[in-house]
Amino acid sequence: MKINRKTVWASLLILGGIFIATTTYSRDTADSLSTALSSAYPIAHNTGSLADFPKLHPLVVHIPIMCLVLAFLSEVASFFVFKRELSWVTVVLVITGFTGAWLASGIFHGGDPNLSLLDPVSRATFEKHEQYAGYTVWLGGIAALGKIVSHFLLKRKLVYEIAVTLLLAACSYTVIVAGDMGARLVHIDGIGVQGRDIPAHDDM
Repeated sequence: MKINRKTVWASLLILGGIFIATTTYSRDTADSLSTALSSAYPIAHNTGSLADFPKLHPLVVHIPIMCLVLAFLSEVASFFVFKRELSWVTVVLVITGFTGAWLASGIFHGGDPNLSLLDPVSRATFEKHEQYAGYTVWLGGIAALGKIVSHFLLKRKLVYEIAVTLLLAACSYTVIVAGDMGARLVHIDGIGVQGRDIPAHDDM
């Protein structure tokens, strides 16, 4: 059976995206949460309820990180192989990614810490996290709208697909930066761990 070289490259791109999305923020967190901090919340452990989480933000924030990066990769791959099929994949991923970004930064927002109590580095990290999260929502929304128009109305004309690709590239960058800053806040600065320095619960 002859293997199409373009198919191989497309598969490698998609697998690479999955690898990036699942490992970019992996850190050795075994020692990031002190025993004292953990034991301060004995009720919020292993009850099997969403009420265990002071914030629901961590449960949804990985949706845009994964989906928007994969949307960019599937869009790039669609220029070479399975053009219509991968275009459909991009439509689903970018809509899901934008929705996740909007939910994570809005309804399930992690809450603002008391900035006056943060050291300068932590404060700068938080502000950059918020800034790039905002960029991600806007770029994700524009990219989703652009992809819908290109796919359904403009029949994936090359110039419009290139524009969507550039938007998705920018969106992938902003969501990676926002995620990196969020990971630094949690795993390095300890902000938000078990609700530390942020309001107690999401407003729902």
